[in-house]
Amino acid sequence: MFPSKSVCVKALVCAVSFFNGPLVQAQNYPNKPVRVISEYVAGNGGDVFSRQILGSISQAMGQAIVVENRGGSGGLVAVEAARRAPADGYTLLLASQNVPVTRRFLSKSEPIDPLVDLTPVSALWRTSLVFAVNPAFASKNIHDLVDYAKSHPGKLSYSTTGMGTQGHFAGANFANITGTQLLHVPYNDNRLITDVISGELPMTIGIISMVAPHVKAGRLRLIASAGQKRSEMFPEVPTVTEFMPNFEPPPTWTALFAPAGLPKAVLEKLNAFVVKGLAPAELRAKASGDGFDLIGNSAEEFATQIKKDIEIAGRLVKTAKIEPTD
Repeated sequence: MFPSKSVCVKALVCAVSFFNGPLVQAQNYPNKPVRVISEYVAGNGGDVFSRQILGSISQAMGQAIVVENRGGSGGLVAVEAARRAPADGYTLLLASQNVPVTRRFLSKSEPIDPLVDLTPVSALWRTSLVFAVNPAFASKNIHDLVDYAKSHPGKLSYSTTGMGTQGHFAGANFANITGTQLLHVPYNDNRLITDVISGELPMTIGIISMVAPHVKAGRLRLIASAGQKRSEMFPEVPTVTEFMPNFEPPPTWTALFAPAGLPKAVLEKLNAFVVKGLAPAELRAKASGDGFDLIGNSAEEFATQIKKDIEIAGRLVKTAKIEPTD
């Protein structure tokens, strides 16, 4: 017995709907506000800056973006919340390199694979690390710093925001290349800056936006930038790589991800909104003045960048001799 004509028609309609569903979804995207789960704590520097950037992306999308702060566990809380959301483009993740790149080397837990467990959308911005010292400290440049470290083994201490952070990676890489012994002093509060200002420690390696106000006020002095290029905020300050070409700047970016399985058509449209949102010259100039370089790459370029950064982070962790802790 053959199926009736009506049954065949219904089956054909269902098949067409199945294959065209993602296309229709992309054509209508976005038709409601988009939720962004952020790893940044409400009110901190990363949160304030990200809301400015997301505001411009919201204008490009023509829809509101609602930020949901889920700080905690170095970004893992936000990542896990985003992973459980539908892959429809209406829930996104704002995350730094911590969980997607670095955590796999610092934790005994099964790592998050950002290319499988998430959908990379685009890197939004990159910031730079800087070597900053107390103004009374004798070293004026990288050469002086190396000479001091060699003549005072284990006596040159530097503060960072914690074990296994980008500042720690930069310090360990610097020590490895120069054959010196530096003393790493991890902090979990603003004392990493104030203790250098007071002279308790000679140096800090931190994000430029955290250090800049104190440099401008004369409370700290910059030795070098640990970024990929000179900072537009302090163009007179050389990079570490100008002195040591084999120094690898650690990854320091913040990006947008979507849950795994986001339809390609929606991803392409979402990425286009991000690129458009980051394009205004005044926005890029303001970001640069605050110590941030806007990126806005394609999803494919970002995925390639993640793979490269995982390799870099692996080498830096090995250099720093950091063992997984949990």
